[in-house]
Amino acid sequence: MNKLPKPNHKLGYPKSQLESIIEDLGITKSKFYKAFGINTCAISETGETIVYPCDVERTLWKLGHGFGRFHVWD
Repeated sequence: MNKLPKPNHKLGYPKSQLESIIEDLGITKSKFYKAFGINTCAISETGETIVYPCDVERTLWKLGHGFGRFHVWD
């Protein structure tokens, strides 16, 4: 993987996709979610949590990962 994949949902990354991505990046869920903190999210039509791409990028930035990008919180 040389960049973050396109989100599987129109609003962002379903939790199942996100957890697959962080595993592929060699980041533990514990470390990722500690850096992620408390953020807003969406719920898909099937009830799955959807994480906004800017929140994923900012978390990766906080962890010092090259796919990360700084975003000002809204």
